[in-house]
Amino acid sequence: MSGPKVVRIVTREEILAICEGHLQRLDQAISAWTTVGKRIGELTQSEIDATHARRKALAALIATEAFLDLQKRVPEEIGFLHADIERRRMLAVDKAEQAQKRRRQGRASASTLLHSLKAKNVDVPADLESQLKQIANGGEFANADALLARAFALIPTEGSREVSEAQRQLASRLQGDQKVQSVESWKAAQTVVPPQLARVDRQIAEAHVFIAAEETTAFTSRLGVIEGEPVEARRNLLLDSLILDLSDAVSRSRKRLTVLEEIQELAAELRTHDSDEAKAILARVQRCDDLESIEAASALLEDCKNAIIAEQQREAAHARRAAILQGLSRLGYEVHEGMSTAWANEGRIVVKKPSLPGYGVEVGGQAQASRLQVRAVALTANRDATRDKDVETIWCGDFGKLQALLAEHGDNLLIERAIGVGQVPLKIVDDSAHEQADLNQRNTRQGL
Repeated sequence: MSGPKVVRIVTREEILAICEGHLQRLDQAISAWTTVGKRIGELTQSEIDATHARRKALAALIATEAFLDLQKRVPEEIGFLHADIERRRMLAVDKAEQAQKRRRQGRASASTLLHSLKAKNVDVPADLESQLKQIANGGEFANADALLARAFALIPTEGSREVSEAQRQLASRLQGDQKVQSVESWKAAQTVVPPQLARVDRQIAEAHVFIAAEETTAFTSRLGVIEGEPVEARRNLLLDSLILDLSDAVSRSRKRLTVLEEIQELAAELRTHDSDEAKAILARVQRCDDLESIEAASALLEDCKNAIIAEQQREAAHARRAAILQGLSRLGYEVHEGMSTAWANEGRIVVKKPSLPGYGVEVGGQAQASRLQVRAVALTANRDATRDKDVETIWCGDFGKLQALLAEHGDNLLIERAIGVGQVPLKIVDDSAHEQADLNQRNTRQGL
């Protein structure tokens, strides 16, 4: 038997709300993962279907009341999607880098071939010459390797017949089954890329994946101008400046993308709430793409986190108050409309049982924190104090019944700390203000 108690209550409603919030965030993570994966061309329909199947299996955990399992596995799935899309982005960067290198090698090879053919007075077909010039100027052709092979085959024999034959065999291979491998090795032999340009190629590839197309185009154009700079010292200085600017732009964009993606996930969870505060935050989220600075985006992210915590606490507190009051009502205690509001406003309420006049049960504490204080109380000092211990014993029995009633609904009411029956005097509570408020409320409902 115990008297005053510190208890902790967790309701089924708040657990379900947490699980639903987790699933909403997962849905947003899947949506972002799908959108990015398709945009960069690194995602298949079978992979999308498998991800949705995993999501369905996670949602099914609610039906089996595996709430803790869901709360553990959903964040793990979200973390996996984040890591997976980063991996796919880097694959796209690798491919873009290789394409950038091929374009660079193609330009150099086309320029070398045009110069060599002109120096040897070779008549080049007009269409081939035009295409080589376009490649040399940065133009892209799907059959660029074949065009380079045609031009290479036109170079007249020099030196021994063996050398000439080797050249012709190389040209033949370029046009045959081994075309891609031979073209790449041949172009690589013609082009020695300085470390600065190799680094820029990687950064341009990252820009294609992480920053806006127009900004990437501006960097690409700037690189073209730099490559045309005839003075090597100045060219190197300009390249260093470009490297720094690209690094800063890509870094800022990656950080901003990470923050915006997390904002959208939190917003998905926030949409399950209908308060004015939640709506105000969501209105800001709708405009978050206009936030250019990482600082502004990060501030919105923190506001989203705080809003979710506030909404969870508010709704959980409402569910906890409702569960306690409904349970007490079923046990024969007088519970009136407005008690939940009074509890929220004043931090405590006193409920009475008609069979125990002069006594009541005080429930105190902010339900947002899930911890409450419950105790039997006397409503007047003018009473037979010898009954106090019996009243505490009756309340202790009712508390056990309350625990059982809540458990039937999936709620948990646990004792964290308690004092033995009769160890401390009953608290005396002046309940006249509450009685008058109850009377006024009943009169209002009855139209008196």
